[in-house]
Amino acid sequence: MCGIFMIFERGGPVNEARARQATATLAHRGPDGTGGERFEKRLDGPDGASLVTGYLGHTRLAVLDPQHRSDQPMTRGDRTLLHNGEIYNFRALRAELERRGSRFSTEGDTEVLLELLSTQGAPGLNQAHGMWALCLLDRAAGTLLAARDRYGKKPLFYFHDATRLCIASEIAPIFKYLGQRPSIGQAQIETYLRHGWLFPDAMGATHIEGVRQVRAGHSLGFDLATWASTEQAYFSLDAYALGSQPDADTLADTLRQAVLERLVADRPVGLLLSGGIDSSLILAVLRAENLHERVTCFTGDAGKSDDAAYAQACVDQLGIEHVKVPLDYGPAGLDGFLAVCKHQEKPFPLIGNALAMPQLYAQIAARDVPVVLDGTGGDEIFGGYWDRQHSFAMAEAHAAGDEAWLREAIAANQNNRKFKALALGDGVGGALVSGRPGAQGAVLAGGTEPADQGDFVSASVAQAASSDPLDGFVGTLGQALVLDASRGRLHEWLWQNDRNAMMSGIENRSPLLDHRLAPFMHSGYRNKFAGPWNKLELRKLFPSFVELPTQWRQDKQGFRWVYGRFLRQNKSAIMELVAASKLLQGHVRIQALLERASREESYLECALLQRMLCLAGLEQAMDLAGG
Repeated sequence: MCGIFMIFERGGPVNEARARQATATLAHRGPDGTGGERFEKRLDGPDGASLVTGYLGHTRLAVLDPQHRSDQPMTRGDRTLLHNGEIYNFRALRAELERRGSRFSTEGDTEVLLELLSTQGAPGLNQAHGMWALCLLDRAAGTLLAARDRYGKKPLFYFHDATRLCIASEIAPIFKYLGQRPSIGQAQIETYLRHGWLFPDAMGATHIEGVRQVRAGHSLGFDLATWASTEQAYFSLDAYALGSQPDADTLADTLRQAVLERLVADRPVGLLLSGGIDSSLILAVLRAENLHERVTCFTGDAGKSDDAAYAQACVDQLGIEHVKVPLDYGPAGLDGFLAVCKHQEKPFPLIGNALAMPQLYAQIAARDVPVVLDGTGGDEIFGGYWDRQHSFAMAEAHAAGDEAWLREAIAANQNNRKFKALALGDGVGGALVSGRPGAQGAVLAGGTEPADQGDFVSASVAQAASSDPLDGFVGTLGQALVLDASRGRLHEWLWQNDRNAMMSGIENRSPLLDHRLAPFMHSGYRNKFAGPWNKLELRKLFPSFVELPTQWRQDKQGFRWVYGRFLRQNKSAIMELVAASKLLQGHVRIQALLERASREESYLECALLQRMLCLAGLEQAMDLAGG
């Protein structure tokens, strides 16, 4: 993985010193080298000629062809490419390009990607298997092309005004160059305080004012002469997933290809073995192909679930050596929390995925393993969330009159806590869902939380709309999965995963997010859920490779983070940080809640105070202002 920073100034010179400083802030994304090139050209626009200057900065994590010949920025003729990601099938693409007359001087994927774009433009990306955020500058034409991969695994942000265009892999470098404080919108603060999530805007806006994202599966064209931009989709996840018929007979082979392609590397590769279905299925593929010795398995144990025991059972059965990483999530100090805030650059829930995973990646990096496979995508594509997806399956089954499936689901899940959270009525008729996923994270949700949290927030927070695209959505399970993958919860996981790994200069690869698996999002509710089982299609794949103890596991919990212990052990510093926040003023009765929290532990650990802490942490770590 790598870091991209580009700045173009119209009518004046780029501040090269600041541009280099901005690029340096991305050193954690690319610890193996830094490169930069200047750009200067007088271009004829509608108002006459104007001078445009620029700086193209790049920090490199060298995974493929880790030689200086593949350093970036990479220039061939008039075109210069900055690339963050990997093209797994680059050798096949290279062979086809060579057949057509192209010649190459490196052994990596960046030069292949540069040639593919130069000859075929953004549509050529549909031939690539992998993940990418890229910027291609055509110096002769005075144009820029920026693009992100189909799912948006790799980030790419941009700021554009009358005289400046700035593009970067993270938000901080943009404001480092601009010399300004980033500002978060008031509506975003209110939505996060009430619901605990900020899902992506469908049109590319971010929570930071003035900063947008290049959307997944889209390219952004920019004409430096006219200073105008155009955006177009080269890939539509909706059209591809819903327009292609999933073939169960090909699923095992497609997954095999996806896993094998993601082993392409000239550096060591690891596997995050969590003890769940997704990562252990990847391990089963590796073992069936006798490639397990090429990958180092890493397991983490927080001591709060059976995940580590299941992971241990898998490696014991296969006789595979693994690295067990001790994780102590509770007593991490406030400095560690603020470091996560600085890298996340976005409000997040205080959960293990955001706060425990960085510790795991840091210890993997210390073992010099810069590439790690993970199971991201299994839940989103194959139906892993009872509380987020099963309601759609039940509503669809009810509409179809599928009483046998409904009765089995209800009978088998009487003790499933997440199933009960669906708030269904009695009997088969109760499968008509009374609520949708968006309300589950609300401050006023009740449960074991203090019931009066809503008394501490402003009316605008109490009434803040959810950003969850599934909130109130009525449709089939397949439609809900595609919507959630295109602009919902999956994007939150991808954002967090990218930042977690890149904090330590690690590239995470997700075989289950191979685009060829996307059509299985609409294979039907009967292929996703059956009785007590979710992800039924993946569970049934194990015999095609190796049967493992995780195949019929029901109680996967994921990486845990003991937030209660963290809050108690850092109580004074946390309360000082929250009390000093300017972002929270006007949204929450800060002092009243803190006084209650100082006396009653349930308020110290409540959802509202956790969200206040995250915003206050972002405010300090990012020097964040309110819009």
